[in-house]
Amino acid sequence: MFEIIGKKVNVKDYLKSYQGKMEWKPKFVVLHNTGSPRLSQRPNGFTPQHMENLRGYYAGMGWKGGPHFFVDQNGVWAFNPINKKGVHSPSWNSIAIGVEMLGDYSVENFNSGLGLAVQDNTVNLMADIHVYFDFLPSTMALHKEDKATTHNCPGKNVIKNEFIARFSEKMTQPSKIVIYKKGEGHEPAGVVSGGFKHGHNFALVEDLRKIVGFSSGLTGSQKVKDVLGDKYTYSWDEKNMKLYCVEV
Repeated sequence: MFEIIGKKVNVKDYLKSYQGKMEWKPKFVVLHNTGSPRLSQRPNGFTPQHMENLRGYYAGMGWKGGPHFFVDQNGVWAFNPINKKGVHSPSWNSIAIGVEMLGDYSVENFNSGLGLAVQDNTVNLMADIHVYFDFLPSTMALHKEDKATTHNCPGKNVIKNEFIARFSEKMTQPSKIVIYKKGEGHEPAGVVSGGFKHGHNFALVEDLRKIVGFSSGLTGSQKVKDVLGDKYTYSWDEKNMKLYCVEV
C-alpha cells in the first residue's frame, strides 16, 4: 500500500508544511470528479475510512499513488502527499496536481445544493494551490482534456471558463499597505488599499506616491516592493492581510 494523508486539512497550512520538502515540480492542476461515488451516495461527505477504501481501490488497480486532494461538501481531504507525484491522469501524472471532486457532474448539479458546496470548497482549494505554486489560472486542465483519457471527467456540468473565473477572483485578496515614515513616530503616515496575489502585495502607484512623496517611474498597479524599493523594510501580517512598510 502506498502512503496517504487521509484527513481533512487547512489547505494553506498543509501546503506550507511541505515548503522545502518537494520531491517534484508540479506545473498545473488537473480537475476531476469521482463519478462513483456520487453526491447522492455520500450525503454527509467523506470519512477517514472512505480514504482508506480509496487507497485499497487504487492499490488494487496497481497504482502507486492517487490524486492529491479530494473535495466534498464539507471541506478538503489531503490524499496523495503533495510533495510526491500522484496518479490521476495518464499523460500528466509526472507534472500535475490531481484534484478530485465528490460527485458525478455528468448528471448531478454543480451549481446548487451539495454540488455547489463542493464547487465552493474546490474554488478555495484551487485559489490556494495556484497562489502557493504561482500557477497561472489558465494552465488548469480538465481530466477529459488528457488525450489518453476516454471518459467525460469532470462532467458536462463543470464549465471550465466559469470555474477558472471563480477561483481567479479568489486569488486576489484585499490587503492594506501601512506606511511609516522615518522620524514621524508610531502613527502611520498613511494606509493604502491593495491586493494580495501570487505571493505579492500590489497597489496603485499614485496612491503610494501621495504618501511617500517620490516617483518610481512606474504606473498603474504594481508590486509595492517594486515601487518603494530599498527605501523601506517590509513585514507581512498574513492573518490581518496587512503589509507594514517602514522607511529606513
